[in-house]
Amino acid sequence: MSQQAPPRGQPAPPPEPTKGLEVGLLPFIASIVGILLVAGIIGGVLWFTREGEEGDVATTTAATQPDGAVDGAPTIEVETDGDVLTYTVSYADYQPGDTYRLVKGPDADALDGAEPWPLRDGETTHESNVGSGERECARVQVRRGSQVSAWSKTVCEEGAR
Repeated sequence: MSQQAPPRGQPAPPPEPTKGLEVGLLPFIASIVGILLVAGIIGGVLWFTREGEEGDVATTTAATQPDGAVDGAPTIEVETDGDVLTYTVSYADYQPGDTYRLVKGPDADALDGAEPWPLRDGETTHESNVGSGERECARVQVRRGSQVSAWSKTVCEEGAR
């Protein structure tokens, strides 16, 4: 079909529709591919840098391991003064740089899932406020670099009534 010039003073007829790939479709497809690529990169980075998936796994080391091995378990004692419980921890093989990790809960069973409370380097006591008659249990372990000791025995105490 040939296009003829319209008579003078009349608008030109609309152009015939084109067949094939529209020019606007290519940028749309490219943007979808780009979004998927960025999402894949972010997902990969998050996958490889995830933390805490396996949690802290307590390991004990034998005395025959190289220098710096953590052997045995620390001890923990608790004193009550009204509604304040004071935990005192000690470890026979304490070395500078060792830190203690304390877990607390309302009973011994609650300690398994409790988040450890780190004591600062050299700190050996921790105070905890409890309500009158409320019970709190705790245990502690030593962290030396990437190694941790066995957990201490669990101690439980009630706030004064």
